[in-house]
Amino acid sequence: MPTIAVLAAQRNGRHPDPAVRAVESAGGKPSVADPSAGLDALDGAGGLLVSDTGFGIGSADAGALALLEAALAIDMPTLLTGKGMYLLNASFGGGAPSVTESKSVVDKDSTASGREARRQIYLSPGSKMAAIVGSAGMFRVNCGAWSARMALREPQRSERLMSIAYQLDDGVIEGLESKEHSWVIGLQFLPERAEEVPAIFSSLFLGLVERADDFAATGDNRT
Repeated sequence: MPTIAVLAAQRNGRHPDPAVRAVESAGGKPSVADPSAGLDALDGAGGLLVSDTGFGIGSADAGALALLEAALAIDMPTLLTGKGMYLLNASFGGGAPSVTESKSVVDKDSTASGREARRQIYLSPGSKMAAIVGSAGMFRVNCGAWSARMALREPQRSERLMSIAYQLDDGVIEGLESKEHSWVIGLQFLPERAEEVPAIFSSLFLGLVERADDFAATGDNRT
């Protein structure tokens, strides 16, 4: 059972369950990572999950950025969601997201009704993610409260990253992949909340755990 270091946003002093549950459901062993612990947080891990954290208003968290860059340096399989996608872009020298009023958020009364906001996104064929989940095309996904107000577009995207998912009506990027690594994917939505996204997205965590198992056995994927 490979260990996945989980760097997740804290809510009310506790790490959220969805990221941990997603790793456990995929057959991995989650190890909650504290960026203040430095690179030791990656000891024994075969993969890294950054769940809706690591990026604040306009800038990346230094500890989270150092942890991510350490994982990238050894080509560790990495999945980033929510704010984590912006952290990934920042680590590759991209620009910060901007405040926006997205046209793609449906269920406009979601706040009043208690439902999560939803977006319609397009997942590009030929991407690693499309191969992992087994399909490309249009999907209805969730979005975190913070990322619902933020947008990353092509001018802010690092040239070292590839856009793999976006909103058709306004060009907001919903997914990024590294061109330089074996398995590094960033998503603006939150697939760890399994009940709020299509079931096929559980394959992302299965893929992360499978790659982490291989990484744990072989070490640095670049060697």
